[in-house]
Amino acid sequence: MITEIDVEGIGTMRHMNAFQMRRALRIADRQNRAIAMAAFGIGLTVQDFKKLSADQQRLIWDAHNRLTAPGAGAPSRPTTEPAAKPPRAWERLSEVEKAAYGRQLLNVKASLPHGHFRRWVEDKSGITYSQAQRYMSVARGRDSSLSGLEQVAC
Repeated sequence: MITEIDVEGIGTMRHMNAFQMRRALRIADRQNRAIAMAAFGIGLTVQDFKKLSADQQRLIWDAHNRLTAPGAGAPSRPTTEPAAKPPRAWERLSEVEKAAYGRQLLNVKASLPHGHFRRWVEDKSGITYSQAQRYMSVARGRDSSLSGLEQVAC
């Protein structure tokens, strides 16, 4: 999650606190109110912001837009493999598909606190807990069998 952005030569852009937000919303002039949203985040007044050069103002606006963008609040996760769609109840999966879905379930299980995985599977995944266990065991079996083959080949 992005919480602050360094603007070169000017300062550090941060999210506004509650006092700054109330102060900005009380400004009657709409143009100055919009400027206040960016200026207060970097620690400037509206008048100080207007005194800056156009390039410096653009840098502040860019930092403000990156900080308040919808994607800035969510942590980014690198994806190493494409997300497999959850299997339907009637659908038959190959061993490779079961292993891929099992690896995804293992990643989810590792990211959740202890004791929360079963409820997540039952509420969010669309499969039963016993199916999830089978897919995860296939994923563990494929990973261990692959490492065993690599040891024999060396």
